[in-house]
Formats: sequence, structure tokens, C-alpha cells
Amino acid sequence: MNQKLKSMDIIKGIGIIMIIIVHNRHFLMQDMSGLRPLINYGQMGCQLFFFVSGFSLCYAWEHLSEPRRAPKYARFVLRRYLRLAPGFLFFMIIHFSLNILLIHVLNFPAGFIMNRTLPGILTNVFFLHGLFPDYINSVFPGGWYIGTAFLLYLAFPFLYGLARRLRRLHPLCMAALPVLLLVLNVFLLDWIADLSGQKLYLGNNTFLYFFFTNHLPCFSLGIVLFFQKSARFPLALSVLCFIVTTGFSVYWFLHPVSRTVYALLPSLAGLSAYWLAVSFLYIETRQKTLRGKRQHANPLTNFLAQCGRNSYGMYLAHPLVCWYGMRALNHFLTENNGTYKDLLLYGLLLIPSVFTVFVMGLYVEKLLTWTDRRLRH
Repeated sequence: MNQKLKSMDIIKGIGIIMIIIVHNRHFLMQDMSGLRPLINYGQMGCQLFFFVSGFSLCYAWEHLSEPRRAPKYARFVLRRYLRLAPGFLFFMIIHFSLNILLIHVLNFPAGFIMNRTLPGILTNVFFLHGLFPDYINSVFPGGWYIGTAFLLYLAFPFLYGLARRLRRLHPLCMAALPVLLLVLNVFLLDWIADLSGQKLYLGNNTFLYFFFTNHLPCFSLGIVLFFQKSARFPLALSVLCFIVTTGFSVYWFLHPVSRTVYALLPSLAGLSAYWLAVSFLYIETRQKTLRGKRQHANPLTNFLAQCGRNSYGMYLAHPLVCWYGMRALNHFLTENNGTYKDLLLYGLLLIPSVFTVFVMGLYVEKLLTWTDRRLRH
């Protein structure tokens, strides 16, 4: 296996577990739980995915076959859509059915109340919901990620070409790409907020936070790392940079001094992912170059890599556990004014939840791989 891609699988594995960590607390933890704000930092797992996507798509773009019937860009976009759409649409039907069954038939609280309007469904079907405040995150649990990711995919060829030109000038010039995108994003989000009369405002988990330009710098960092794949950074330096950037990211997340922080946090978390990737790549390269020594597999990294390879299937399946399952459990435990120790219950259920989502994602990914192969032919 390409060692660089294995390192990226580990990072994606960390990302999907971070997402389960934050989503598992939706219906279990009370607002007064002291660890809730820190647990919420798990939402930055999405930044790991955006970063890795920027890196991995460079391989997909470069390995794309020569033009046949459609231009390269059109085939690239179609390929991305067909990779994501079957699983997304299948689980959208599941959520639609669960909403009808639980809400209208069983009169039971649903973990996710779906926006079932025709415009909402259609914008999600075509992955355009990232452009609409009312539909970006109301049709599919955590669906903003796909809406944002697909818009990033549309912008990818332009960013790839720009990064390549900057590298030809000088490798250090590529650092200007995420910086430029960050500056433009801050001004753009401020302009959109003013244009809407502050009806659209920047804050955590708002439309402007989800908007794709807010994640472009993080996404571009993955592209920058791809072109720096021959660069060598001392492990101590990359680990130190990872610790510092992660520390600042966590601190700003817990103590936002202004709304502007939410235009900076995704990029800072992306920079943290960048240095984590650099550290992993250094370790993988060192292991690969060792001669005459038998390398023993690390169970933890192997599990994380497996999670990364099946991360899309886990993303699609995890709402069944983290939304519907936890909502049903909360309902039964609080029936007749029942109470429970939320932090203890959350801790007890976290590992079983990760394992359950992992198994579900494994089979979902196998089905999606089979579907993908059929669509290619």
C-alpha cells in the first residue's frame, strides 16, 4: 500500500472517531456537563477529512485517463458525484422512512427530524444544498459535510492548477495559497453577513460556518502537502507544530473572543492536520527505509487505518447509532421522570458505539465499492 495514503487513512480514521465522539453526546449529555464543550471539539474531525480530501484528490486528478468523450473536468466531477451519491441517497431514503414511521405511525421521538420539502430533497440529491441556508443541514444528519465537500471538489481543479504554478515559481510560494484563501474568506463572510442584514451571521454551526469558502484554506493545505511530498521536516519540529496549532485551536474553540474566530478556526484546525500528516509521513518513511528489521503491526494504527478506509460508510451509518439510537435510549431512560448520570453513560457507550458504527460502515463500504464498480462499467 502507498505509505502516504496509509497515513492519510489513519488521519481519516481519527476524524471519523472524533465525529462519533461529538455526535454521540447529542441526546445523552446535559448542558451542564463540564466536558461537553471539549467533547464538542470533535466536530473538527471534519477538517481532517477536508484536508485529506485535498491531498488524495491530487492523485485522482493526475491518474485520470486522457480525454475520451467528456472533458477532464466534467469526468472528474461526475466521478466524484457517482462515488458519493449512491450511499447518500440510499441513507436519505432510510431517514425519510424512519421519520414517517417514528413520527407519524409510532408517535415516537425521532433522532433526526428531516426537512421533507421538495426543494430541500432536490438540492441534497444534486449536492447543491451547501448553497442554501435552509437545506444545508436539515435533510440529512450532518449533511452539511457532503454539501460543503462537493463544492470543494468543484473548486479543486482550479486550486490544483494554481498550486502547481506557484510551485514552479518557488516551493515556498505555495504557502501563499491557503493564506490568500483565508483572507478572502474572512472578507467574503463579513460581506455576506452585511448583505443579509445579519440574518446570516458567523457563528459555530451556522450557515456561514458551514459555507465552503470557510473550509477552502484547510482543503488547500492538503493540496500544498501533496506538492511538498518530497520535502523533509524534522519529526521533532512537526510534532511541536502539531501540538502548538492544536493547542491554539482547542483554546479558541473553548474561548471564542469574537465571531471572526469561526472564520479562522477551520483553517487553524486544518494547519494542525497538516503537521499531523507531516509527522505521520515522516514515521512511515522511516519505517519503510529500515532494512533487516521485522516491523510489527500496531493494532491501534491498523484499526484507525481500517476506520479511515471505511470512513464514508461509517459517516453514512453513524446517525443510526448517534442520533436515532441515543434518542431512543434517552427517551426510555427519562420516561416517567427517570434520570441518569449523563457523563458516565456517555463514557460507557462510546467504545461500543464506535465499534458498532465501524462494523456497519465496513459492510456499507463493501456495498458502495460493488456499486461503484458497476457504475464504472
